[in-house]
Amino acid sequence: MHLMKRQCLPYIAVCLCALGLMMGCKGNGVQMRQQLEELEQQNNSGEKLLDDSQAESLVSYFNRHGDANEKMRAKYILGCTYSHLNELPRALMTYYEAADCADTTQADCNFKVLSLIHGQCASIYHTQVQPRSELKELRLSEYYAWKDKDTLQAIKRYSQQSGAYDFLKMPDSVLFVKERAASLFREMGNNDRAARTLGGSTITSLLKKGEIAKALEYSRIYEKESGLFDSTMNIAKGFEIYYYIKGECYLATHQPDSAEYWFRKELRDGKDIRNQIAGCKGLQEVFEQKRNADSIAKYATLAYELNDSAYSLSEMENIQKFQASYNYNHQRFLTEQKASEAKIAWLTAIIVALVSGILLWRFFSRYRLFKNAALDYRLKNAKITRKLRTMAKSNPPQYPTLDDWKQLRSLVEHEIPSFHDIMNPADSPLTEMEYDICLLSRVHILPNEMAKLKKCVPSYVSNIRKSLLKKVFGKEGNADEFDDEMGRIR
Repeated sequence: MHLMKRQCLPYIAVCLCALGLMMGCKGNGVQMRQQLEELEQQNNSGEKLLDDSQAESLVSYFNRHGDANEKMRAKYILGCTYSHLNELPRALMTYYEAADCADTTQADCNFKVLSLIHGQCASIYHTQVQPRSELKELRLSEYYAWKDKDTLQAIKRYSQQSGAYDFLKMPDSVLFVKERAASLFREMGNNDRAARTLGGSTITSLLKKGEIAKALEYSRIYEKESGLFDSTMNIAKGFEIYYYIKGECYLATHQPDSAEYWFRKELRDGKDIRNQIAGCKGLQEVFEQKRNADSIAKYATLAYELNDSAYSLSEMENIQKFQASYNYNHQRFLTEQKASEAKIAWLTAIIVALVSGILLWRFFSRYRLFKNAALDYRLKNAKITRKLRTMAKSNPPQYPTLDDWKQLRSLVEHEIPSFHDIMNPADSPLTEMEYDICLLSRVHILPNEMAKLKKCVPSYVSNIRKSLLKKVFGKEGNADEFDDEMGRIR
């Protein structure tokens, strides 16, 4: 009997050890599930997840011990963490890994999380301006929301697809999606969301198509039912771009004074660069209708400058996105092949420098084009230039006074401070007649108009321009080549 007890002791010990391990795993499993639920609650409440080590440990545990839904949930939370840490390429890959964990053939598949995963992928593609990929992910998110019987979420994802169509310049698709989404929201009793859906790109798409009456009706619904406006027609912060859309509605109905009010409100209340560009663009359109050249020039120049700033910011963001993408791929490469660290780092530095150089070159090239166009516009449409052009076309003829010539010199020498020195080399200064011809050429006065203003025949003006090409620029050529050289003086 005692011998049998001694023989059984090892087996009992093994069983007790196994039982202890099972209990330990069970206890650890409860703790890990609690941690996963806590992180999910944090994420749902809008709180940022910044501890990637905790999320990675959850993924590691559920990869070994979890079912399909738990694996998907853990990887989704890890993807959200990477997204909050602004590691977007890493987040995108993790979201795809999470979606791959789902077993959509099972009745208990967590379609809600699957819909959220594809929604997050769409959001990343949106920030990286990839509308076709964004559209694909939004459709998947909508599909799984319907599978989850979450009608509101499904309609929201459907409505968001209009943004991708808008970027792809497909106004008919924008209108179809927006109007259908608004109808679905109304069927649910969400009239405020339906009204918001009919605002923004819906109205601008209708204006582009010339459906002005419908655009005005949607504008009225948006203002009355969206819940975004106070009693004095001030819109909620972050939605100020609507002031520009409102102004466009008034321009479309030939009410430039009312349009000007809304565009100025856009400039006053919308502080970010997108709103400022829209306000300037709107005011430029107003003054084009009013034929006010000075104001057109003013707001065209402002719009050019703001576009320069926006372009610069966009290019810098592109560099940052490129760097973020590289950082992630670089880390993966280091894990797989550490021996090539120095070579990869050097290659990346060259690529970043090359991309940065290309982007900076593009930026400065566009900046010069905008700046040159604005300068020529101001010179050509200045008050004194228009006055001289009118004199040249008058019958009986009118001629500039000394004050008129003084104003012309002041305009050109103010816009181009080096103009006088370039036109008057120390060894061969210009005569008054020659200098006046140079001024007239730079503000784009035609040769026959120059002749009338200077009381001479066109052939005499042509000879002067030809001689000035040699005298000022040291070139042989015809009078038209002189005008080309004058146009290059900045």
